[in-house]
Amino acid sequence: MLRPALLVVLLAVLAVDGAAQAPAGWKVRIDGSPSASASGAGTTLKIAPTEKGFHLSGGPGAVIWDPAHSVKPIFRVRATFTTLKPADKPTYYGLFIGGTDMDGATPSYVYFAIAQDGTFIVRHREADKIDEIDKSLHYAIKKPDASGKMVNTLDVQVAPTAVSYVVNGAVATATPTRSAVAGNSFTLTEKIGGIVGVRIDGSIDVQVDNFSFESPFQLNDRGQ
Repeated sequence: MLRPALLVVLLAVLAVDGAAQAPAGWKVRIDGSPSASASGAGTTLKIAPTEKGFHLSGGPGAVIWDPAHSVKPIFRVRATFTTLKPADKPTYYGLFIGGTDMDGATPSYVYFAIAQDGTFIVRHREADKIDEIDKSLHYAIKKPDASGKMVNTLDVQVAPTAVSYVVNGAVATATPTRSAVAGNSFTLTEKIGGIVGVRIDGSIDVQVDNFSFESPFQLNDRGQ
């Protein structure tokens, strides 16, 4: 069953007293903060609702999620990201899956993100510990146009054999769900159910549209 997760345009949301405020039902956790929506030094992150989602500006790194958006394999999550102007340096933004203890002492999740230089990353984060699973350039990532705008749709598909990380319809990479490969056990089936949401790695100016998840979702003709 398709579960649309578009934000309802109810509040004009601004950063207040150094803590980013999320629309009704959604939470924000700034990197290094003890809990969701806790204040953090140097926080400039602002979140504003739009017709199809929300606009993120400022930073630092953070995760944004709705606790009701919890899924079990098999599932997919996707959204379209539009950067309105290039960042001062390549900053990653995208989707996360497998979120656990998101408002606790050791939040954990896997995230798939892209940057304006055409690279993607897949990382596992637990509290402040980061394990890099994959990082590479990919032809399908659209870079900024002459105006500085770039539009990319990201899609994470969790199937019985693999997690596929898709950008604009092309599979950028995949990780196993059944057994550890090259030391990576972060995407085994028993670990990737949980909260899904949005991740930014630093100061950014990006619009997130049509965030949705589907659990379960229909597999392709290869059963992947």
